[in-house]
Amino acid sequence: MTDKNDNAKPPEQAAPDDLADFVELLVPDMNGVPRGKTIESMSYDRKELPHLAAAIFFQTLTGNYAKAMHIYNEKDEDVLLKPDWSTCCPVPWRAENHVQVICESLDKNGTRCEFDPRNVLKRVLQRYAEEGLEPVIAPELEFYLIKPVTDPVKPIETAQGLDQHTDFGGEAFSIDALDKFSDFLGELHEMCAATNIELAAVVHEMGPAQIELNVAHGDALGRADRLFLLKRMVKACAFRHGVTATFMAKPLEGLPGSGLHLHSSLYKNGKNIFTLNDGQAPPELKHFIGGLQKYLPDAFALISPNSNSYKRFVPGLSAPINLEWGYDNRTAGFRVPFGADKNGRVENRISGADANPYLFIAAHLACGLLGLLHGTEATEPSETNAFEMPADFPENLGQALRRLKACDALGELLGEAFVETFISVKLNEIHHASRDITPWERKYLGALV
Repeated sequence: MTDKNDNAKPPEQAAPDDLADFVELLVPDMNGVPRGKTIESMSYDRKELPHLAAAIFFQTLTGNYAKAMHIYNEKDEDVLLKPDWSTCCPVPWRAENHVQVICESLDKNGTRCEFDPRNVLKRVLQRYAEEGLEPVIAPELEFYLIKPVTDPVKPIETAQGLDQHTDFGGEAFSIDALDKFSDFLGELHEMCAATNIELAAVVHEMGPAQIELNVAHGDALGRADRLFLLKRMVKACAFRHGVTATFMAKPLEGLPGSGLHLHSSLYKNGKNIFTLNDGQAPPELKHFIGGLQKYLPDAFALISPNSNSYKRFVPGLSAPINLEWGYDNRTAGFRVPFGADKNGRVENRISGADANPYLFIAAHLACGLLGLLHGTEATEPSETNAFEMPADFPENLGQALRRLKACDALGELLGEAFVETFISVKLNEIHHASRDITPWERKYLGALV
């Protein structure tokens, strides 16, 4: 991440005069899944916003609806979709007459819908603006290419490359390993160019057929939007090549999980206040890290939102296991990368790839802001292997949800109604999953008990 770029989001834009024939109106649900509708541009009324059922924000991964809907949306009402035309871009895997646009959801009074994850991030960014601060971030997204899942009982298998051989693993950073997926990556690069998603780097990660995409740094909302669209596009591109892209945090036993890392710096009056002093973190950066150390355990459900997320935290398999921080220390949860002082920043290495981009970024920034506002002190930087230090994350999603519910400071920043709804959605998913008979139960309990 270098100096702050000039890629700030433009002022609010009107709908293009030459709008494509079909427009996909998108909003993220609680899990970051794109929801919305496709409309014909001929039917688009520039004076009246399109409607969509507000129930999408109460919908679980399984298609159920959380109990919070009975509290906040008893009549199953609509929200209004206000397109953010600055996000309008082609849908590269469809015909040329299709575009997609991310929308802001509003209630009938024109107020931002508090359950919309994108609006939650906007709420946090508004608090930054009130302090005269502007976060600049750069996400790094990992995923596996796998064979299509036709039987959910069987283990997931990684995809084969152009040579029709499955990676053996241990090919981290191998250019030749990337070449095996050059057809997929070539088309993905074309799609990114068409949708204004700037990839700073593409890396083959530690697992077989595991790829990392680095998105160029910029404003927080703009990067979240690009990450939201990128995950959708990776899935569509993989489908076109006969494979599946999974952002599951831990899809394969014994192999590294997939993370969603975030580099963040912070600007005030055009200057990066995380600028290092002869390689050492200034007080502002230490307070930000202190906020992450203190509050991220309470926000953990937002960055590790599924029961599978917690299986990724295995010592020695690339994912951190605690809240330690250090200079150029990849074993720690928070890393201050080596580089020029002016590029001072912190990398949050904890979140899994399954996190909702908007909620992950909102949680990260909220925790850091609380640290800044309260002058929270960070621990001493770790100069050793942090994998050998005690684990201090919540052990499972249920524990993480209880911590989120109990944290008033995060509730105030993120919105109490949102927090209650998010928890309700996740509790529904936990209940649904608890009724499944797992392969482990069939293997061991079926024969031995």
